Amino acid sequence: MTLARSACSARSTYSAGFAGFAGFAVKGLFLAGVFALSAPAMAINCAKAGTAVEKLICADKATVAADAGLNRAYQAILKQAPDDSIRAMLVASQKRWLEARDRALERLLTDPDAVPDDKTASGIARELIENRSAQFKETGKGSATPTIIRRAVQQQKFQSQFTGGAFAGYWTSCDVLPHDYYDCFAIRHYQHNDRVCSVDESWASGAVYTKRYVANVVDGKPRVIASCSFSSADEACATVGDTKANWNRQPETPQYVYADKPLPKLDGEIDASEDAEWVQACLTDPAYPPGQ
Repeated sequence: MTLARSACSARSTYSAGFAGFAGFAVKGLFLAGVFALSAPAMAINCAKAGTAVEKLICADKATVAADAGLNRAYQAILKQAPDDSIRAMLVASQKRWLEARDRALERLLTDPDAVPDDKTASGIARELIENRSAQFKETGKGSATPTIIRRAVQQQKFQSQFTGGAFAGYWTSCDVLPHDYYDCFAIRHYQHNDRVCSVDESWASGAVYTKRYVANVVDGKPRVIASCSFSSADEACATVGDTKANWNRQPETPQYVYADKPLPKLDGEIDASEDAEWVQACLTDPAYPPGQ
């Protein structure tokens, strides 16, 4: 299994119209990589536009201006990053958005019938770019900190209570979904010693499906001991109305949940705040999940 997943999986709450190192030497290499990764997010040089997407953007003055505005917003939010790990997260997030933008626009260019009757491909490109700029500037009420940074700081604080480990992190996938909006989903893994508690939120056929997994690390691999779902009464995660909580104590080993490579520990595009209560209990209570 690799980090590539065909299905998108915790949703970011932002939906737009149409995304420790040891030693000085190692840290230096890491920072060099961060600065190198930031290059793709710079404004397009239309004099050197080579791809079909770049040419689409450069063919419209308003879209070119929007792209320049996005570059300014991106550079501004990088300067607000409180530490290297959050800066690296921002760089990776923007690279991911660029890839999703290009995929979406390439689909429109190869299939003109996919463009809604009341829109143009260049107009959709401009919307995507303007909405991305707005996301970088978005702040919570009474706060000057961009939401995407605030979430990452909250993630750092929550994770600091636990040991972490090889299986902890965010396995995020973002794309421009039907109905023309950019969104992100993630499998979130939390680890404390040999306990791994996970949430898998996936989007399919216009709906969101959520499952939770409790696993113990045995012989270097997570062994799932319980699972539940918010989409099935047969293994419900919580009691809601007449449906009683009913964790599956003999679950099958899930596919595409545990990555075989280290995962990013932070992702500000993912709002995982609702995980806190159940994850705290799952990681610290050896008897979790509770009896039926």
